[in-house]
Amino acid sequence: MTQTILNFKLESTNEKLTPKTGVAILGEYLKGMSLEQFCNENLPKAKRNNGYNAFEFIYPLILMLHSGGRVLEDIKEIRLDTALSTLLKMKNIPTASAFTKYLRKHGENGEEGMRKINKKYLKRFLKSLKNEELILDIDATFIEAHKNTAKWSYKDAPGYMPMVGHINRGWVIDVDFREGNEAPASKNLEFIKQCQLQLPIGVNFDRFRADSASYQADIFNYCQEQSILFTVTAKKNKNVFESIKSIKDEEWKTFSKREKIAEFTHTMQDTDEAFRMVVIKKDITPTLPTLEEYISDEVMMQHQDEIYYCIATNDNDLSPEEIIKLHRQRGETSENKIKELKNGFNMSYLPTSDFEANAFYFQIGTLSYNLFLLFKQILDTNLQKHTVKTIRYKLYNIAGKVISHARETILKVNDEFIELLQRVRRLAYEESLQ
Repeated sequence: MTQTILNFKLESTNEKLTPKTGVAILGEYLKGMSLEQFCNENLPKAKRNNGYNAFEFIYPLILMLHSGGRVLEDIKEIRLDTALSTLLKMKNIPTASAFTKYLRKHGENGEEGMRKINKKYLKRFLKSLKNEELILDIDATFIEAHKNTAKWSYKDAPGYMPMVGHINRGWVIDVDFREGNEAPASKNLEFIKQCQLQLPIGVNFDRFRADSASYQADIFNYCQEQSILFTVTAKKNKNVFESIKSIKDEEWKTFSKREKIAEFTHTMQDTDEAFRMVVIKKDITPTLPTLEEYISDEVMMQHQDEIYYCIATNDNDLSPEEIIKLHRQRGETSENKIKELKNGFNMSYLPTSDFEANAFYFQIGTLSYNLFLLFKQILDTNLQKHTVKTIRYKLYNIAGKVISHARETILKVNDEFIELLQRVRRLAYEESLQ
């Protein structure tokens, strides 16, 4: 007899057990949200009658990403879970190699199809915003990938540089999957227009926020033409620094313990109209006056760059304090949500060396993330602010047993979870009727 530390026995069973009861509830919700119909209508169809349809590829992959799968090989965890397959009536689940072939075969068409599916779910999400201002945040993010076709970026590593567009509460409205050597400032106006096309007819952005990569005259002119209020982190050139130096001491107002603020009117060579420049002066160790004559202009500019932070805006109604608070919210709406997309849904990993296949896969990950935002809307209030990692712990990874009796399928869970799961199923059904 094998010696063990604790005195319990380990035995096998043929019962249908699953560690993913909450994933089954999610899967039921997705079917109620017409995911099958949207996938089969908008994604490439199988050429053979006995081949997998689009939904049979996308559905288990979304379940895998929600479950915490990191690589395509992790699809086997969904394939081997017979209890989950029974509950969700998944008769055919492709292998990892079949997924790879599917991504490679339908890369560009699949990417465009996923964009259409996301657009359909966007209409539902917009209803939840009610009377909120519609704010677009864009940001490039680097995904390191040591593929033989990946281009080297300014980050001194090979990979990809997708541009991600977020709106209120972190919904990814669109993605422009880019090579790693493409500059974050490249084609930003085109991407803004691309995001606008995702909106329903008659709906427009109220505000636009971005980092200094979008400090561009053509973007400012476009926002003026479209009546979009922008706040963009400014690039600090010599003209900007000269304007900052001309600000009088009494014009600086205290904003926080270590920050003072002021503003001036500024213009760029190709902008149609002047705009406000809100300046934040940080309280850091100053340069000794006697040393300034010995410091090069380049070093002095670098020192001043650390002291001052500037925000360009065409909003003439909000105070400088309100502009700063509004602009800093993009850290939560955009930057932290990109971290959730890359770390929570493991989009920091891309499965192939084929650019279009990876773009298709990234769009699938984006859809998974957006569906998670919709799914959280029917969860208890105390769960709605959690990341996917916490939802896995509190909901997805509940253990259950599936039994079949008198032509009925029954899912058994511990008493402490039954009320939660029944409530989510009821709300999921109500959502499916809308």
